[in-house]
Amino acid sequence: MSGPTVLRLPADCTLRAIKPLHADLSAALAGADVIALDCAQVERVDIAFVQLVLAAGRTAGRRGKHLGLASLVAPVETAFRRAGGTIPLAAHQACCA
Repeated sequence: MSGPTVLRLPADCTLRAIKPLHADLSAALAGADVIALDCAQVERVDIAFVQLVLAAGRTAGRRGKHLGLASLVAPVETAFRRAGGTIPLAAHQACCA
């Protein structure tokens, strides 16, 4: 079994950058069973990112796939906490260390 497909997220994960991130996530969901979103470089996050991740996670689940976050940073944790969402963790945290 191969490791997860890793998407390295940009510094800006706000509404301004959500369209290309949505496209990347859609492509990953089409071709991978396990997707890890590497948050190590993320500096700015807003509710659009939280909504995208939660929706993509639900889509992954319906398709029998797994999507989660790895290398969490404070801005991501704060955005999920403020939104009242549960952070979906990557199945393989070591993927992004």
